[in-house]
Amino acid sequence: MLNICVKKRIGTLDMDISFVVERPLITALFGRSGAGKTTLANMLVGLIRPDAGRIKFENSVYTDTERGINLSPNKRGIGYVFQEHRLFPHMKVKNNLTFGQFPGGRKSRTEFSKIVELLDIGHLTERYPDTLSGGEAQRVAIGRALFACNSFLIMDEPLSSLDSSLKDGLMRYIALIPKNFSFPMIYITHSKEEVKRLAEMVALINNGKLVSYNIPDLVYDQSGIRPFAA
Repeated sequence: MLNICVKKRIGTLDMDISFVVERPLITALFGRSGAGKTTLANMLVGLIRPDAGRIKFENSVYTDTERGINLSPNKRGIGYVFQEHRLFPHMKVKNNLTFGQFPGGRKSRTEFSKIVELLDIGHLTERYPDTLSGGEAQRVAIGRALFACNSFLIMDEPLSSLDSSLKDGLMRYIALIPKNFSFPMIYITHSKEEVKRLAEMVALINNGKLVSYNIPDLVYDQSGIRPFAA
């Protein structure tokens, strides 16, 4: 269970967001650019400290402003996939994949072979990032996040730099993750198609506020419209 209750003022954005992810599934953070999605992700991962609130995963408290708790990112065990793959160019794929386990001395909860098989990247392990296609590089980045993860995953618009054909293929891999690993996933997007394909729950965010939190077909915007209804 991931329990999120945070408040943060950044410039004109006054954030106040609370919801609970109760089981391993894909929860989409959906909203326009500037709504506060990435700011919330950075609070979860420990890059930004909330002004007030609490972040708890299972029995571990990551942030509790009343008690003065705010764990550093390397102690939270969160796997993070960015918009760009951010692979180390001087390392082969196999070294990029395993690099994430070292911060904080963490140990992976998943087997290297299982990650490689699931993402179909076994034939890439001896190659360097500059020899990979965009889709291959992002699959390696997802694998690195999985190998580093021992709590939950955050994906920040991981398909935004890919063309439509590559997006479709990568979504098939992403959809397999909850079925094969016991990690909840926070998936940041402003794509309705990605929400419909991937998300089991949606947190609709606007101007730093949680507008609606429900399954996609029951999420309503401020006008009472269901944006993901068929």
